[in-house]
Amino acid sequence: MARASGARHKVNQLRRIARWRPQRPATVSVALLVVGGLAVLAGWIYVLPRVLVPDRSAASLAAVTDPAKRLELEDARLKQRNDVRATLLQGLAGAVVAVGLSLTWRQIRVNQEGQITERFNKAIDHLGSDKLDLRLGGIYALERIAKNSNDDRDTIAEILAAFVRQRSPWPPSQPGQYRDDFPIRQQPPLRTRAPDIQAALTVLGRGGFTRQGTLQLDLAAVDLRRAALDGAHLEGASLREAHLEGARLVGAHLDGAFLNGVHLDGASLSDAHLDGARLHGAHLNGALLNGAHLEGADLWDVHLEGASLLGVHLEGAVLLGADLEGANLSGHLDGAIADVWTVWPDGFDSLSNGVEFVEQERHTLN
Repeated sequence: MARASGARHKVNQLRRIARWRPQRPATVSVALLVVGGLAVLAGWIYVLPRVLVPDRSAASLAAVTDPAKRLELEDARLKQRNDVRATLLQGLAGAVVAVGLSLTWRQIRVNQEGQITERFNKAIDHLGSDKLDLRLGGIYALERIAKNSNDDRDTIAEILAAFVRQRSPWPPSQPGQYRDDFPIRQQPPLRTRAPDIQAALTVLGRGGFTRQGTLQLDLAAVDLRRAALDGAHLEGASLREAHLEGARLVGAHLDGAFLNGVHLDGASLSDAHLDGARLHGAHLNGALLNGAHLEGADLWDVHLEGASLLGVHLEGAVLLGADLEGANLSGHLDGAIADVWTVWPDGFDSLSNGVEFVEQERHTLN
């Protein structure tokens, strides 16, 4: 009973995150308006030809003495009216077809919206299930909906991010999470110990959610130790205080991401894109950053002890107070900013590598 209650609670939380669609006007009301409009047009079809081709005046008929000529003129007048009426009827028929197509298309759209809403609700229910296979099904169902419905894309991204935060928080508090002091090398990969969390991250990383606008994925303070995020698109995401020790982020896109205080010790970030990312106080001890792009990144007070930084791009990066003791450093540092508290690897000549030094009081940079 307790587990079922907890599942329902999580489902309700996820539902509150979702932004439901407003109800559309009833199709019946629209149809009545259309019918009324067509009735008015039908009246005009009867009246307008008589206005455009009026009856001949008595004076004009008096001038025609030949009865045959009068009949000929009358026939011509009636033919003109019929021609006008035929043209109007053709136009009306075209309008009826156009309206019919419009109503059919509208009904198709309403049916599609109903199907998407039904699939959406079912996927949310599955996310709150205590069965792993149903949770996985819900995650991938939401991914399919996001691909087919741009209007729901941001909502789905927020739901999946909330799912990760709820089921894999830091400090660890959920069933299946390893203690915070459990040795990272003895932990199985995230895909093994929490396949649903890994699946949600995979969907977020490949769905293009962060490139749709100003949406910022909130993955702060989550437990993603030994996660697989190679090539993931998490531009601008918030991973503050998240734990990704031993994670794989080879070639990942974290441009402009908020990574202040993140724990990436022993993580693989070779060729990752972190241009303009904020890593103030981040922990990357022993991390692999070979060929990584950190142009303009904030690495103030970052811990890079023993990290591998071969071919790294640090042009314009802020390295005030950074600790690179024992790091394997070679790459592009033109315009990188350091201070007297920056710790370099033994034998590294920062000046000849284009590093600029500034006088800066400790802990005053915002």
